[in-house]
Amino acid sequence: MPVKTVLVAYDDPESQTLDRAADYAEQLGAALIVTNVVPPKDGTPDAERLAQERLEQARSYLQSRGLEAELVPTKGTPADAIVSLAQERNVDLIVVGSRHKRFFERLVEGSVNQNVLRRAGCDVLVVY
Repeated sequence: MPVKTVLVAYDDPESQTLDRAADYAEQLGAALIVTNVVPPKDGTPDAERLAQERLEQARSYLQSRGLEAELVPTKGTPADAIVSLAQERNVDLIVVGSRHKRFFERLVEGSVNQNVLRRAGCDVLVVY
């Protein structure tokens, strides 16, 4: 099945997640959607401003590579928001990053990428 649309959850400029998603979109000739999720507990104006800044960073980086993307800010629990957006847009590939949390943090908070992997109705690439 061809990959027509790639969704990347972008929140860390130090991560290779955006770069990897851009590579796939470029190589496959796929549309690229970039999202940044503001979790409910962080729904402050500062968090929303930071999310918008992250999306603008993504736009700037992608434009420097000659790529266009749809930027979609979202709110909610990160895994829920990512999976929901992927379903709404009929995405073929989701690209997410991995944070190296300690064992206790993973037990308490869970892992966004693991939750996306379990619930996505499409392929998921986890970038380490």
